[in-house]
Amino acid sequence: MPQLDALRAFAVTLVLIYHWFPQDALINKTPNGAIGVTLFFVLSGFLITQILIQNRNQMLAGQTTPSAIYRNFIVRRALRIFPVYYLFLTFVYFVLPDKSDISNSPAYYYLYAYNILLHQTDNWADLLSPFWTLSVEEQFYLVWPFVVLLTPRLQLRRVIIFTIFLGLATRIWWGLTSHSQGILTLTCLDSFGIGALWSYILVEQPEKIPTFRRQLRWATLLALVCFLFILTQPHTSSLRLFQRIILSILSLYLVAQSTIGFGGITGRVLTNPALIYMGKISYGIYVYHMIVSTYLTGLILNKLSRFSPISLHNFWIHLVSSFLLLIILASLSWFLIEKPITNLKRYFTYSKSSL
Repeated sequence: MPQLDALRAFAVTLVLIYHWFPQDALINKTPNGAIGVTLFFVLSGFLITQILIQNRNQMLAGQTTPSAIYRNFIVRRALRIFPVYYLFLTFVYFVLPDKSDISNSPAYYYLYAYNILLHQTDNWADLLSPFWTLSVEEQFYLVWPFVVLLTPRLQLRRVIIFTIFLGLATRIWWGLTSHSQGILTLTCLDSFGIGALWSYILVEQPEKIPTFRRQLRWATLLALVCFLFILTQPHTSSLRLFQRIILSILSLYLVAQSTIGFGGITGRVLTNPALIYMGKISYGIYVYHMIVSTYLTGLILNKLSRFSPISLHNFWIHLVSSFLLLIILASLSWFLIEKPITNLKRYFTYSKSSL
């Protein structure tokens, strides 16, 4: 499904726009960071649930066991995300400890509980503040396999729908009763659940795909209208508590259509090799983007300015330089660290016959 890689590229680009442009810039009038993160959550909910349902069905056929599925799922996830995550955390801990709360509370970061700490401190100036989403995803990865593997097959759709409402209800309750940024895992479950619902339809009820897609088109139209209306409201409006589920529906439309395959101009854009490549290295882009724009670019431009006849201390020069440096760094990370370690997944397949 190469178009899903292109969606990752769009998602991480929105995160870059949110963090690299001034918050009052016209391009940031839309909540680009929230859109990008929500799209990542919906993608994760879809892909992870699809893997688990397919392997659950193999388990029911006697081809594997719950413990084997869970063990290999966790190991495969760890191989994909741990190396870069922990290397970068350790770098910040020793080299830039004053730019993060990591030196004061390392356990929160190293145990994938940083979203809990950020919920308490509200310190968005932390260099590692974008890592709250990685904590949410890891917490989801640890728990969700139990839900999918242990829920009776005929009840799974109801459980997924309950998960969607649980996420929305939790976010509304927290938002109305206390200060909440919606960064605790419970408040993000609607995004994961909406992605999971599509994987359930795709694997378990393929005969309902046309009906589901038709209903999704109407839901997407309504969500788009609601999103545009919310943008006109003050940032403090309680209506913004519904923003994430609205963005999740819009994201689901993109994910579902990309799974089937967009045609026409959209299809050609989403199969562009450059976008697919950017989606492939999007994890590294997400991990490194703050340190590149905040430190690395300035350091390099300061060195180059000694030999340049023009001033390099310009917003657009800094922006373009940051993007190029980020692509280079994420590419090196992919080829030197991520890809070689990810290839070890072949030793942790799910079915008994492959072990």
